[in-house]
Amino acid sequence: MKQLVVFLIFINILNATSFQEANNVHENQGALKAIPLYKKLAKQNNTKALNTLAIIFIQGDGVKKDIKRAYKLLKKSEKLHSSQAKYLLGKIYQSNKSPYYNKIKAYNSFVDSANEGYSKSQTMIGKYFLFGKLVDKDYEKALYYFKKASKQRDYSSNCYIAYMYASGSGVFPNFGRAHQFAKDQYRLGNKLCKKVWKDYNLGKYKKDDGWQIGDYNKPVK
Repeated sequence: MKQLVVFLIFINILNATSFQEANNVHENQGALKAIPLYKKLAKQNNTKALNTLAIIFIQGDGVKKDIKRAYKLLKKSEKLHSSQAKYLLGKIYQSNKSPYYNKIKAYNSFVDSANEGYSKSQTMIGKYFLFGKLVDKDYEKALYYFKKASKQRDYSSNCYIAYMYASGSGVFPNFGRAHQFAKDQYRLGNKLCKKVWKDYNLGKYKKDDGWQIGDYNKPVK
C-alpha cells in the first residue's frame, strides 16, 4: 500500500507542469505544443499562463489571431490581480482596430497597473503626461513615472528621460545627461533614442557625472 501511494505521488509529480516548463516548450517547440500546457495552468488560475495565452492569440503565434479570446483570458487574469493583464488590456483598449477600443478604459487600465508597480505601464503613463495625450501635460508626473520604470530596468523609458533633458521639457536642459540616458538604447536601435540622439547631436556631449537630483541618481544597468 505504501509503495502504491509513493507511486501515485510520483505520477502526479510527472504530470505537474510549471509555467517555466511550459515556457521552455514554447521557446523550443513552438506555441502549438505549449498551448495545452498553458491551458492546464490557466485552469489553475496561473496568471502568467493566462497572460501568455492571451499574447499568443493577440499575436497569432502559431494560431489564428483572436482578440476576443485574448480579452476573455486577460479579464480573468485581471480579476486575479495581475498587473501585466491590466497593461495588456490597456493595449487592447488603446488600439482603434480593437472591438474593445476605449481611450478612457485604456488610460485607467494603464494607471492601475502603473500604480501597482508594473514598469511597462509606468512608461506608458509617463508618455500620457509628457505629450498631453488624453490628459493635460504634466512634466513632473511624466518624469516621476519614467523614473519608476527606469529603476526597474524598463530601458525604453530612458529614451523619454533623454528627450526631456535634451529638449528641456520640465527640466533644465542637460545634454550630457541626455547622452547618458540615450546611449545604450541608441546603440541597440531604439527608434526614439536614435531620433533624440540625432536631433540633439548628443554624441558630441560629454557625460554628466553630477547625477544627484532629488531621489534619482543615474540609469540602472
